[in-house]
Amino acid sequence: MATDRGGENIDICNEEDGVLLFTVNEVQEDAWRESRSMKAVIVNTFQEFLAAFPENDLAEFINEYDPERICFNMKIYRSTSYYDGISVAFTIKVNGGMYSMCCTDQMQICFKSGDSPARIDGNTSNMIFYQKIFCQGDPDVFSFESSLKKGYYLALIQENGRHKLGLKQSQDDVDTSRAFDIHMKNGS
Repeated sequence: MATDRGGENIDICNEEDGVLLFTVNEVQEDAWRESRSMKAVIVNTFQEFLAAFPENDLAEFINEYDPERICFNMKIYRSTSYYDGISVAFTIKVNGGMYSMCCTDQMQICFKSGDSPARIDGNTSNMIFYQKIFCQGDPDVFSFESSLKKGYYLALIQENGRHKLGLKQSQDDVDTSRAFDIHMKNGS
């Protein structure tokens, strides 16, 4: 039997002569811990590559294969709480600098200078996205839901004739703007 008392977990461990003996353990707080990482190229339904332009806080889909801008490091995180999907973060090295892809409170995509941390506390993060199988019929195509705001997904946003990466609220399971193929690269 366990009870909760102000962030501590109290367990009854024994009974001696009618006296209950307790142990007090700290409750494990919600957090993500980096588990592993792999190199990945992200492709949309138009067969365009996701490219990072951190100097402009922009992620855009392009036709050209530019290894420096399209080869993301997809970091897998283990979580202390359960959620439907694999917790991932995206980083990329461009022009010698490391950048982490994030979303803002206004649900925009941006890049922070630096690598994603090995541990992220809490149960929401602007860096963590839940990777989910997009369609049961095609297990190689994924969607990525923001952990910062449930129901918002990474999606292709058409703006001024360009295909950019943004966040889009989606209830529709067949919204292909949020479907992405992940190509794993050697050397991960």
